[in-house]
Amino acid sequence: MLLGVLSALVAAACSGDDSTGPTANPDFMVGDWIAVDMRITSVANPEVRADVIASGGEFTLNVQPSGRYTAILQAFGQASTETGTVTVEGNQVVFMRTFPTQEESRATWSRNGANVVLDGPTRFDFNLDGTPEDGTLHMELAPR
Repeated sequence: MLLGVLSALVAAACSGDDSTGPTANPDFMVGDWIAVDMRITSVANPEVRADVIASGGEFTLNVQPSGRYTAILQAFGQASTETGTVTVEGNQVVFMRTFPTQEESRATWSRNGANVVLDGPTRFDFNLDGTPEDGTLHMELAPR
């Protein structure tokens, strides 16, 4: 379920110090980003994985100075778009999706050079039966 992947920017533990860590606003994420790594691993069977980027998928994220964001995922012959607002609470980025449905998701973030890494739980249809299962998302976003 691609919408589940877009909603998947949710929390897992990560640490950061004040010099490079999260702030009270999303300034560190303002701009255009593209996923250079996006892997989803099944919680029920960790040997089952979906590597979205290696499979030809693309995920882009645009964050405006106001905190508004647009995320677009094109993968597995489908495309999904979501919009909303993003804020930062401690070491977590909080995505308040407003389209296509309202939902809050959180992502613990870290830095890898200029890139932002997001890790956390998600839902994904691993066996393509129309029912998303619990998974773990690892995504690395590079500035465009």
